[in-house]
Amino acid sequence: MWQRLIRQRGTTYLFACSFILLIFVQEAWTGPEYGGKLRMVNEGDSFGFDVIKARGFSGTGQISGNLVMERLFELGNDNKLIPILGLSVTPSDDGKIWTVKLRQGVRFHDGTVFNADALVSHWQRVLNPENRYRNRILLGPLHSVEKTGEYEVRFLLKHAWASFRVMALTNKRMLSALIPSPKAVQEGIQNRSPVGTGPFIFKEWKAADRIVVTKNRAYWREGKPYLDEIVIRNIPDHETRYMALSSGQVDLISTDRPSHVKKLVHDPEYSTVITNPGGTIILMMNNAKPPLNDPRVRRALAHAWDQKQYIRVVYKDIVDSAEYINEGALSCGDFGYLKHDVEKARQLIAEYGKPVELEYFHSQTQRGRETAVVMQQLFKKIGVTLKPSPLSWGGILKKLFSKNFDIASWGITGHDDMGTIIAATFNSKSPRNLMQYKNEAVDEILLRLKLNADPDARRQSLCESARLINADAPLLYLFKQRFYLISKNNIKGIVPPRNEYVRLSEVWME
Repeated sequence: MWQRLIRQRGTTYLFACSFILLIFVQEAWTGPEYGGKLRMVNEGDSFGFDVIKARGFSGTGQISGNLVMERLFELGNDNKLIPILGLSVTPSDDGKIWTVKLRQGVRFHDGTVFNADALVSHWQRVLNPENRYRNRILLGPLHSVEKTGEYEVRFLLKHAWASFRVMALTNKRMLSALIPSPKAVQEGIQNRSPVGTGPFIFKEWKAADRIVVTKNRAYWREGKPYLDEIVIRNIPDHETRYMALSSGQVDLISTDRPSHVKKLVHDPEYSTVITNPGGTIILMMNNAKPPLNDPRVRRALAHAWDQKQYIRVVYKDIVDSAEYINEGALSCGDFGYLKHDVEKARQLIAEYGKPVELEYFHSQTQRGRETAVVMQQLFKKIGVTLKPSPLSWGGILKKLFSKNFDIASWGITGHDDMGTIIAATFNSKSPRNLMQYKNEAVDEILLRLKLNADPDARRQSLCESARLINADAPLLYLFKQRFYLISKNNIKGIVPPRNEYVRLSEVWME
């Protein structure tokens, strides 16, 4: 009897151990799981997906566009190229010809074959001056792209260009780097119903509401993606985004509101990923319009502006201050930043000798309203009157590109190589110089930067231009761009993205 009891207890013990081991293995497993619908909320609607027709590439459009379409390469953290639609790239000895071998066996979502013809037709549209691509100025050294084989192309440059890989092959912030279906472009549907080769297929776009993409079950990368569907909603109001997450209506939000960050970052029910996409949020000033065409007034505003107080009041110190657009990538020592000095500001306004009244165009958000209040208070101390005018982002864009503004909220987006962006922003002849800033010495430095491929010489040129630009005070710095991606704990695979807002292609739900 005792032997039978021992055997029974032994069997029970073995079963219990096996059951516990099974539970442990299941709980320890952290690998990706398939299926599920991810619901995300972001600020800002899409402007479209056709490289020529779209007015810009941001908000829900940028997130979904990088899911539907793909680039030739991705730039790794070690600055090495990671193959996507391109397999390899080989420069000529003089750096003016770059030969790219393309991936074979890839089809667009509409069944069209991805090959050299598809790539060349896209770049011909981008580079054709008659099409007036908005960001063509950023691709100035790129002369043409030609087919050299069924799956091989050559990029021909006017001169050696240090930013070629970043601006043409790997860029996440510009539509020109993403390859669309030539059929969708020809049929005129690409802008509203984009077709690419990416891990997700476009399903629908309800303007000012949401964009929906579904899993590409014929994706060329075996085993990817994990999610069945992603819904990216556009909710400009910060509080509404927060309530959507806390009530369970959505799984993931992007926010920079300190009240929400401080509530959720330590909440065990949520996970937080901090993303620093590069670039700087600024107040752009119209340097050609009185009274801001007088450098004394601009310098007075720069000295009146207290960036640290602004960050403390509006952002509760969850973002960092900036003294230059490309500060994070440079070691210049002193950037020549005009520090907060009320007495100096008053002296400059007195020297100007006329009343200064300005209008400030800002976003229709809590962030925009709070910024306006701080500006009014700081400028009032030096006798400057500021009138806040809230506008949609589309309205702000219209004001900026028509050069019809005094001061407006703006952002200089981050790129892996900021030299081209800085040249386009501050060169007096650049169509992207929206503040109409002019300085011949800066123009000369930026030209030298454009033609020089040596990294050390380029950094020196950027430092020189930074000091001259800060002395002229064509803009005011708000903060270094930073977002907090806050999600439910069952959302996995979100990694800090590089020079973009969020990457959802690798995300899965537990």
